[in-house]
Amino acid sequence: MPDPGTRSNILWDTMKLSAEPLRGRGGVLVVAQVRVQEIGRKDSDEYRINFELNRHHGLVSHDTEVRVPAKADGPHWRYSGRRDLVVAVKHRFLETQLYTYVAGQLGWVPDSSVERVHAPLDP
Repeated sequence: MPDPGTRSNILWDTMKLSAEPLRGRGGVLVVAQVRVQEIGRKDSDEYRINFELNRHHGLVSHDTEVRVPAKADGPHWRYSGRRDLVVAVKHRFLETQLYTYVAGQLGWVPDSSVERVHAPLDP
């Protein structure tokens, strides 16, 4: 099923997600890799998404890259302006136990005793 507002189907079961508190900046740095299939195509592309969340300002920075075929001396990733993917991954991240855990470390949520035993990628 396509994600709202996109012409793509994000393959959520392929998502790898990590997050770390940025104590000095009062934010959270999130790094995600996910495969995305364009509507009407059989193959998918791999995206790497980095964004920073701030408790008071929300999404304060983001970067999205798409994997390209490897060349002998060229980069394996190139810039992609897919803000729709940033927004979709951000909303998904906010529903995870990983978010609750990291936000608890920063004092954003009152109870930070959430165990990280369960996979944080499951909604």
